[in-house]
Amino acid sequence: MPQQKVKSTVQFEGTVTRQLFDSTGKPKPQFKDNFLWQIVRKMFKIDLRIPFITGVWTTQAIKHNVITTVGKQLIMGRTGGTNSGSIGSTAVTGMALGTGTPGATALGAEITTNGGGRAASTVTNTTTTTTGDTEQWAHTFTFTGGLAITEEGLFDSNSASSGNMLASQTFSVTNVVNTDTLAITHQVKAS
Repeated sequence: MPQQKVKSTVQFEGTVTRQLFDSTGKPKPQFKDNFLWQIVRKMFKIDLRIPFITGVWTTQAIKHNVITTVGKQLIMGRTGGTNSGSIGSTAVTGMALGTGTPGATALGAEITTNGGGRAASTVTNTTTTTTGDTEQWAHTFTFTGGLAITEEGLFDSNSASSGNMLASQTFSVTNVVNTDTLAITHQVKAS
């Protein structure tokens, strides 16, 4: 009896949830951009915030992330134990913020001051569709000064400006001030 070929495709996708709070724990609104905002940002390099046209104001901004090419290598190298050099040899625990636009391998302008520096996140395995199909990173940044944050990423290093970036996202500017906290939950799901 001839063997049947089975075609299987694994995709990695993810979302990032951002919640901003003032010093009393009261939620602060953020602009959750949409696809039109992304086009305007890419073409004209401006942060055009027009409610209901380029996004909405919300206290819980949820957005899809981008899995980088190196991120795919990280996932597969860790899965099969075939790490090539420094890619995939260390667990991804670092979460970083920035004030630019993410590139293919790093954030555009990673923050290192005012409480926004790269930090170790809490990593858990969770279930979205099937048991254990999602990895989740969570961290709450507490700020000691003002920043205009526009990007976030996950790294296999907790040291700023080093390591390999698994995934990232860019978003409409989130302005923070001293004593604000920004809780980020970043998920990557295999489907």
